Amino acid sequence: WSAWAARSVTFGGNVALPAGFVRSTVAQGFGSLLTSAAFAPDGRLFLTELTGRVRIVKNGALLPTPFASIPVLDGGERGLLGVALDPDFASNGHVFLYFTTPQGSNRISRFTASGDVVAPGSEVVLVDLPVLSAPFHQGGAMHFGPDGKLYVATGDGTQTSMPQSLSSPLGKILRLNRDGSIPSDNPFYGQTSGLNRAIWVLGLRNPYTFAFQPGTGRMHIN
Repeated sequence: WSAWAARSVTFGGNVALPAGFVRSTVAQGFGSLLTSAAFAPDGRLFLTELTGRVRIVKNGALLPTPFASIPVLDGGERGLLGVALDPDFASNGHVFLYFTTPQGSNRISRFTASGDVVAPGSEVVLVDLPVLSAPFHQGGAMHFGPDGKLYVATGDGTQTSMPQSLSSPLGKILRLNRDGSIPSDNPFYGQTSGLNRAIWVLGLRNPYTFAFQPGTGRMHIN
């Protein structure tokens, strides 16, 4: 995976851009591979490093002190994989992270910002996913949708029977309320139980990034 990432970075630096696009450096000096990004309403850019640090780019500069350092199990595609900011971040400072715990499960937690660093002791664990035996296909992307719900991409951990199964949250897009509870209007809510009620889309192997199209709310999944 690291070799693949290195090739991608090299290729991305040389590929010709479409008309009207320019390439510029926003920040540099990171300690490990960057995995996800989210803009705050005030223009700060929150970035996650695979090895567990959340960094902030502010006023065009990478802040030397990490926003947070999360203990993670990294290696393969494990580590700190996703970040999303609450739609009301300007008032509540809530930052959502998706990461592989040292015990091997992928976790979704909510943290609270205190300026440019995390407030000590503010972590609220929302979801612990089943442990994946393989270090690949971890998913990890998170975004708030137009409906204000938190959408989370989970990989199948190379277990090919999982994506189509309503008995597992793996290989899916999950849809959650901000507090980690599950909306009762999810499409499979009445057919499942527990965390599986969070299933919004099934049949995915490794949805490692996705985005909502502005104006339409249509989801594009990689």
